[in-house]
Amino acid sequence: MAISLFSAKDRPDLVDTAEAMGSSLWPEWLTTAALRSYWSSLYGPDLAAFQTIAVDDTSGEVVGLANSVPFLRGEALPDTGWDWVLEQGVLAASAGSATNALSALSAAVLPSQRGTGLAQRLLQAMKPPARAAGLTSMVAPVRPTLKALYPLQDFATYCAWRRDDGTAFDPWLRTHEALGAHVIGPAMASQTITGTLAQWQRWTGLKFPASGRYAIPDALAPLDIDLAADLGVCLEPNLWMEHPL
Repeated sequence: MAISLFSAKDRPDLVDTAEAMGSSLWPEWLTTAALRSYWSSLYGPDLAAFQTIAVDDTSGEVVGLANSVPFLRGEALPDTGWDWVLEQGVLAASAGSATNALSALSAAVLPSQRGTGLAQRLLQAMKPPARAAGLTSMVAPVRPTLKALYPLQDFATYCAWRRDDGTAFDPWLRTHEALGAHVIGPAMASQTITGTLAQWQRWTGLKFPASGRYAIPDALAPLDIDLAADLGVCLEPNLWMEHPL
């Protein structure tokens, strides 16, 4: 099967279909204030070249989507990783401010394409527009694929697990490492997800009879429920990694 890659700048007609595909692959609850405020701006004229859409040449089906954003990188990358870099990148683009680095945000592929190398192609496709824009480094706040299956394990400990061959235990971390990425460190409040009790019940299908911490499906961290405040908060960790550019 031949797959072609296009930037959203070159194929704006594919954006809505690509977004629908990508959204279908993430838990419904995985939405943050930064995402709601800034995500659509990735497809504006200043940033569309940094978004990549994968299309099956035979069927015309959108089978993958990669999102990234340039930002101004300082001495340290913050604990608020994904939310922070999305906001800073979009604000920099809208203000015409200087940037010096690229951050990957997401690489989503249809289940039928997993294991085909498409995810790796999407990550690699982020680099040419970054170099063309004069950026000098590339990072990613990575969401480890299987961490949700190990809810009792400390995040940093889980990320450090290795297989017998020395490669990363987690397959998505392993993919990044195979492309030459190295670990910078955890971003323990990378994505802040908030919602009312009713929203969390709808999103998860669970009931929350008392205030406290709950393990929820597909989450990398516990959900904190406060009944009196009618509030649930989940702080999702990511792992900052740096790619060769």
